Amino acid sequence: MANMKDVAKRAGVSVATVSNVMSGKKYVSPELKRAVLESIDALQYRPSKIARSLKIRKSFLVGLLVPDITNPYFAEIARGVESIALEHDYQMFLCNSDGRSYREEETLISFLGHGVDGVINVAPRMDEELLADLSNGMPMVILDRHLKIENPLIDVVYTNNFKGSAQLARHLLDKGHKRFACISGPKDVPSAMRRLQGFCSELEKDGIKGENLKIYFGGFKYEDGFKIMKQFILKLKIRPTAVFAGNDMMAWGAIEAAKQNGLKIPEDIAIAGFDNVLYSSLVIPSMTTVDQPKFEAGRTAMKLLLEKITKKQHGEYVDTRKIELDSHLIVRESTQV
Repeated sequence: MANMKDVAKRAGVSVATVSNVMSGKKYVSPELKRAVLESIDALQYRPSKIARSLKIRKSFLVGLLVPDITNPYFAEIARGVESIALEHDYQMFLCNSDGRSYREEETLISFLGHGVDGVINVAPRMDEELLADLSNGMPMVILDRHLKIENPLIDVVYTNNFKGSAQLARHLLDKGHKRFACISGPKDVPSAMRRLQGFCSELEKDGIKGENLKIYFGGFKYEDGFKIMKQFILKLKIRPTAVFAGNDMMAWGAIEAAKQNGLKIPEDIAIAGFDNVLYSSLVIPSMTTVDQPKFEAGRTAMKLLLEKITKKQHGEYVDTRKIELDSHLIVRESTQV
């Protein structure tokens, strides 16, 4: 394989000139630049990223850790992260934790061992102090979890989950619903609890609680929504008229369970989700849900991470930044009679 010296020799220039052409940091006359580019093309020269990394002490690798790569919500975040990473010549390691804290810990240690420049950790379940310890001087952005953590190398990006679910509750109340069921995400997921709290607090304003509000906990998967709907909610003596699932995957499962039981949606029972992933508008009936800026959240997290990486490299101090993104209700057929 050709190297930079081969390119310089063929173009009749110095290695420094080739480097300046490739980096664009210093002026090179049009004639010499043309000669270098023609030499690069003729020799099919591709610079070694490993050599570049060793020279400037950057790996141009970032780690992205998500709970469930099969969930379209996290896929859209990953696309947002990658869109910014590629603009800055970064490659991304994508790993899945299955929502288990020990897997998160193992993956973060692995990222450190592979020499990534930074990590984006989506919806982590592990303890805040352990998160800070495992960063071990490595820039990190926590996405989709509001942390109290104050660490100059850690930024936080999260969505206003409380507001979105409260809007949904108000929509269902305005539709005349009086009996509700919630299929919440896991108790150890802060964003799931904020969604549940926002929904319940809005219902309580109208005196809805106790027997008129049944709460169940699932694992954010389609199977959880289907099972809880079929085995518990649909078997209640006094069935709720509206169901809020903590994410669209569980809402989809609940919808299919209700349909299999011969119920019409929303005439017999209204069902809504949270996240607004792609298929929420494609299921039958189309799903009322709360939209989160997933792609933009990924882009924002990667931009923050790149700033952290640069600041660290230059020895500059940066305070912890906490960015809250907005959410809003999207009303579709599953709640509209």
